[in-house]
Amino acid sequence: MLLNDSEVAQIRRAGEHFKKVLRELFDTLPRSACSIAGLARWSGVNKSTCQRLVQALTKTNDGVDVIVTLPGSSALQQVSEQFKHLLEPSDVLPEFDRMIEQYEELILKYASSQAELKRFLVKYQSKETLSLQSYNRTLKKSAYDANKEITGESVDSYIGIHFIRQNRKDKQQLDEMIVACKLGVELSTSARPFVQSFDGNFTEIEINAPLSLSQQNRNSFNNQQSGEYLLTEYSTPGVENCYAGVGNLKNALIYNHTLHQFDRQKFDITLAHLNVKTQANPLFDNYKIVCQGEMQRSPAKRLLLMTFIEKELDLSSSVQGGCYPSSIKMHEQGHRPEDLWSERFSDSPEIKLISPEERLLSLKLKVDPLDSMIADSFSLLGEQRDNFAGYYMDVDYPLWLTSHRIYFVFK
Repeated sequence: MLLNDSEVAQIRRAGEHFKKVLRELFDTLPRSACSIAGLARWSGVNKSTCQRLVQALTKTNDGVDVIVTLPGSSALQQVSEQFKHLLEPSDVLPEFDRMIEQYEELILKYASSQAELKRFLVKYQSKETLSLQSYNRTLKKSAYDANKEITGESVDSYIGIHFIRQNRKDKQQLDEMIVACKLGVELSTSARPFVQSFDGNFTEIEINAPLSLSQQNRNSFNNQQSGEYLLTEYSTPGVENCYAGVGNLKNALIYNHTLHQFDRQKFDITLAHLNVKTQANPLFDNYKIVCQGEMQRSPAKRLLLMTFIEKELDLSSSVQGGCYPSSIKMHEQGHRPEDLWSERFSDSPEIKLISPEERLLSLKLKVDPLDSMIADSFSLLGEQRDNFAGYYMDVDYPLWLTSHRIYFVFK
């Protein structure tokens, strides 16, 4: 028996909800009990069960992975009984019990046993062939073509390069730099102006008119002060003449494409935003999330989102990603990935590792200015590449008006 797409979608949603319940449960545990060995020592539950429970929370990419990773329902019931002896009464434990009941119902609905359901899911994952991926890509391209026709807007490539580091003068705070590059922007005369918005990690931010930055005035960049910049080397000449001000919400730069006659139909624009002390450092603060993302305001052929994070931060966090409606703002408090399980699109891309020291990324990822942009960004920040780890997601024909995100969840 093979599960169909509709059945797997229901299982995926259930798994994502279960992950949220697990996150809330683990938030009530002593910090020393949040690792595999620590949970086994504290609870008295066997290490194998603890391993599956911890990994279901920390090592899974989507709801299907959660279901495949979870221990059996009898093992979960044992965990529940032990926790009731060790934890103060709260709403979390009854919710965990309801999760176990739903898990049992899920198994009985789609299989004769937990092991059989896992086999079905693994088989389904393995059958996602190139032909299916090609079919999905064709559907997305059709949506792109239709949305482009309707809006009069399109972008060949959204390139987002994000950097996160500890503030050099105050390690209790983090700095973030975003390089937002749009290649092949095409806007009809009746289309909306080009808008580049920036979201703060914890609160709304206010931005100012960008300074045009070239190789000749690089020393105008202050890597210890928040600011906005137009990177002219990676922008079409004349795009600076289109600048029309800051949006009403004070977090977006507006470029009116009708103010300048470009030599060709499409133009490129690259803007950078440095936010010094963007949020408290999760290594020292109770707020344990760093989120970086890219919103598709216009229909696009491709999205490439890259994040370079200081290694000390990377070693203390796990990385997750997803695709969400653009109405869900990154700066909203309590925005852990598990909290947004009901908003996450099932077609969320894989996050891949990348070395900041790799020199042929332009060739590997087929983005001509990529190597140069990354090198210039590290240089502007005054940082060494070997102090950072890198992650990226690469999406063909991303869903219009969605936001792709990379989350770092700290221990």
